[in-house]
Amino acid sequence: MKKITLSLSMLFFIVNSFCQTQTTTFSKEYYLEKSKKQKKTGWIVLGTGLGIAAIGGLVQLSNSNSSSWNFDFTGAYIAIGGGVLSLASIPCFVSAAKNKKMAVALTIDNQNILLPQDNSFTFKKQPSLCLRIEL
Repeated sequence: MKKITLSLSMLFFIVNSFCQTQTTTFSKEYYLEKSKKQKKTGWIVLGTGLGIAAIGGLVQLSNSNSSSWNFDFTGAYIAIGGGVLSLASIPCFVSAAKNKKMAVALTIDNQNILLPQDNSFTFKKQPSLCLRIEL
């Protein structure tokens, strides 16, 4: 009896773990707002990176001394770091564009559904949320 109870309880836990979870659907406004936030983040990161690169260039120019063999590359390292930070803004802009396309692709449309009625099938229009996928 203990083995049967244990087996059934394990079966219920396993079956429950393989069930589908409820997926949440997002609205057009959600994707537009997310796109705006990502684009704003991208511009902030790009501006910060360009500012740091400019400051690094100015530091390098002020530290350059042509009469000495000892070079200080601190400004160059700062400028390179600013350039890398500027390049880090590219994924923000790419994901913002994807989210904007998702917002455009989500539409509310009337779909025809086939319903059985009196020994025949009829079409009924039903409002639905449509997602257009372009390959």
